[in-house]
Amino acid sequence: MSLGYLAEVVFLGTGATVPTLERFLPGILVRDRIGDAILLDSGEGVQLRLAQLGVSPSSIDVIAVTHEHGDHVNGLPGLLQSMYVGGRSRGLTIVAPASIAWFVSEALEAKEDRLGFKVDVIVAKGRGSLEVNRASGDTLTLYWFPVCHTVEAYGYSLEWKLRPRISLEKFEALGVKPGPWLRDLLERGEASLESIRVKLEDVIGRSGVTVKISYTGDTSPCDDYVESIRGSRVLIHDSTFHSELEVEARGKGHSTSKEAAEKALEAGAKLLVLTHISSRYRGFEARRLLEESRKVFSNTLLSRDLMRVTLGPLEHHPRS
Repeated sequence: MSLGYLAEVVFLGTGATVPTLERFLPGILVRDRIGDAILLDSGEGVQLRLAQLGVSPSSIDVIAVTHEHGDHVNGLPGLLQSMYVGGRSRGLTIVAPASIAWFVSEALEAKEDRLGFKVDVIVAKGRGSLEVNRASGDTLTLYWFPVCHTVEAYGYSLEWKLRPRISLEKFEALGVKPGPWLRDLLERGEASLESIRVKLEDVIGRSGVTVKISYTGDTSPCDDYVESIRGSRVLIHDSTFHSELEVEARGKGHSTSKEAAEKALEAGAKLLVLTHISSRYRGFEARRLLEESRKVFSNTLLSRDLMRVTLGPLEHHPRS
């Protein structure tokens, strides 16, 4: 897959607890320009949304599940079955709490001799990380961190560390004719100072950049995860209820739209996306959550199924 931007976030399901015709259950697909595909949660209906996008289940490299509640994991058995039917042969990595790891290995019998491909299950515990890919000096790392729900639950961050880039335009401004050989080296990320014999500071087009997306999964607002989401370009936060139902939200281990905004502000996020929307908020009614959040954190979006958010190294913008 080749993208004209760094990555895109596609919301496959944005509802909570029970699916509706408007909102399927939680699932977020993140794809980047070097071909990585990461699925965050696998709620019921995720396969249908992938089909609507024209995305094969077998293209997914990593599945990260936040916790054991059915609305976040009930789509996983069918997804693995479709990978098997589709003839997948390369391995799949699943990151999840211990309860889901047991479910995958024992209840689903997700083993190579049955599925035809290896399933590597990594048990999330405390804080940890997995390097997803390293290409030409750029790296993509998945981080997990505990959140505050009614069961053991984790949030996830995806962090791209992009190498400094050399500018062809700056070469030409110095009177240096790059030629095809240099263009080829730059495209492969193999150009060095020794090979080009000019000062780095004279031709650097972009210093190293870190781009971070964070997803809390289900959580009530607490201090436990703030440092883990700090500096996120995009923060996808639990926003199950309006603040008028704050007591119910707290009892069920969820956040209100106002609390999500407060956490985005505290963590210095650039963009907040509200998700895990209760089925009681149908149609235009859900905009009440958006309006409440924007009073605290103006750069907020209300997620909807099949909404996309795209990210360049220096910016983000939503797409319908």
